[in-house]
Amino acid sequence: MSIHSTLELDLLISMDEIQDKIAKIAVQLEADYKDQEIVIVMIMKGAICLVADLIRAISLPCVVESIQASSYHGKTRGNLQIKGLEALDLLAKNVLLVDDIFDSGNTLFQVYQALAEKKPKSLKSLVLLSKNVSDLEYRPDYLLFSVENRFVVGYGLDYKEYYRGLKGIYLFKETVSRLQ
Repeated sequence: MSIHSTLELDLLISMDEIQDKIAKIAVQLEADYKDQEIVIVMIMKGAICLVADLIRAISLPCVVESIQASSYHGKTRGNLQIKGLEALDLLAKNVLLVDDIFDSGNTLFQVYQALAEKKPKSLKSLVLLSKNVSDLEYRPDYLLFSVENRFVVGYGLDYKEYYRGLKGIYLFKETVSRLQ
């Protein structure tokens, strides 16, 4: 007997829907930061597609910075490690923290707290997706989509580093079957 694994992707959010939400968020950001510069700090790698499209949609002067945050070390979950904070000069600047997904909320909240220690003029957060499963009181300031608590890939979100480049957001299903 052998084990066979198949993958199934079902479109959840189309590229057109994403672009429409980004255009609306861009209008909101331009109103909130009227005539001010912002520093966009993206959490790599998941926020790369969102930030690329966002900076093309806003007309505000902006600087893009990136950090890496991971609580997975090998195959096990551990303490959150944040790389790249030491290089950021955020003193008295308007900072927009961008992440791909607000799931447990721990990553975004801990990064938010770390950025706040750098004494920015303002600090807000934006996420592509929220699963609304967090026990934290903290919530992102800007949200593009709420989704059910299912595994999703595409538009920056990955499965073992694959599927980030999909143009939409897909429900990801892996089925395992036993072949005789």
